[in-house]
Amino acid sequence: MRVLIAHNRYRSEQPSGENVVVDDEARLLAEHGCEVELVQMRSDEIADWPASKKALLPVRTVWSREGRKLVADAVERFRPDVVHVHNTFPLLSPAALRTARASGAAVVATMHNFRPLCAAATFARDGKVCTSCLGRGPLPAVVHGCYRDSRLATVPLAASIAAHRLAGTWRNSVDRYIFPSAFARSLYVQAGWSPDRLVVKPNTAPEPGFGRTGPGRGFVALSRFSREKGLDTLLDAWRTAAIDEPLTLIGSGDLDRDLRARAAGLANVEFAGQLSHEDALARLAGARALVVPSRWFEVFPRTIVEAYALGVPVVASRLGSLVDIVEHDVTGLHFEPDSPDELAASLRRLANADALTEDLGKEARRRYENELAAGPTTRRLLAIYGEALAQAASSAALEAAWA
Repeated sequence: MRVLIAHNRYRSEQPSGENVVVDDEARLLAEHGCEVELVQMRSDEIADWPASKKALLPVRTVWSREGRKLVADAVERFRPDVVHVHNTFPLLSPAALRTARASGAAVVATMHNFRPLCAAATFARDGKVCTSCLGRGPLPAVVHGCYRDSRLATVPLAASIAAHRLAGTWRNSVDRYIFPSAFARSLYVQAGWSPDRLVVKPNTAPEPGFGRTGPGRGFVALSRFSREKGLDTLLDAWRTAAIDEPLTLIGSGDLDRDLRARAAGLANVEFAGQLSHEDALARLAGARALVVPSRWFEVFPRTIVEAYALGVPVVASRLGSLVDIVEHDVTGLHFEPDSPDELAASLRRLANADALTEDLGKEARRRYENELAAGPTTRRLLAIYGEALAQAASSAALEAAWA
């Protein structure tokens, strides 16, 4: 099978899980016998553009002629059976999907976020969940300036949502949409998308080659330091929990100074900074649990897959996809979002129960092996490609019959 993967890479200064997913899938497809070609645009390019070209970026976000040509040329050269589109923002634009459809190949798109439904792509505003635009138009996003806290910056994204909804891009250009979690899929169904073409395939992470031994000690949060990630709730919970074990916060972000101030006087709290991937996994492998205290709709945090691969359970907010990914009392524990008291109780429960922590870790590892490892996730992706090819052939036959 020949697979063309199209992706707009995010800026290098903002490490992206989507970039990693694309690279992993390309490698795994090749290992499973597919011929794979990547066609990519890079947001890093924008910094070197002249001012006149930058001024046209909002228009390109809605409809990119350059993105369409890039995909069209790649299709002409490579002749794929499947075109798999990932991120199109901002340089490819959703118009790339229409070009892929016109090629005659089966078209698959992975929805890593909520951009066709929400200008901010996150369903978050002011650091908490907001679904004002769900199932409606994007006008509320413009009113609130949801993208980068700017009404002006939000306008082209809202225009893209409206234009491609009106043009039927989402309805007619894709044979299968892939969602990393059932919850993410459910929001698109709620928005009126046809459920027949919406399927679930979870994210994966490579086999680490090592794992936790015993119950571990202490807790780790591996996250961007921003309000929606809920790290302030974690620090407040740590103050209440009074656990004589370490809490390690790995990462960085806009709230670095605020979080350090909030942690003043707390015992056993370490701000480890932005560690290498290998060092971060090594820290995580020694922990009782990964803590994910988010107050927004995570789609499918890769860090959870990595924790499961290490045999480390997860303490997560009872919110959105985290309810699907973390099974309470099986692979981890849930707590109510924004509730330091509930989170403190969960942390104390694990700190005082070595047997429970080990059992949860074993189940986490079992789920990784059965559902989230490279083998089962790649087989699932290939099955989805098969469904997309059948759908494309059926649509072509129907069109020929009506011609």
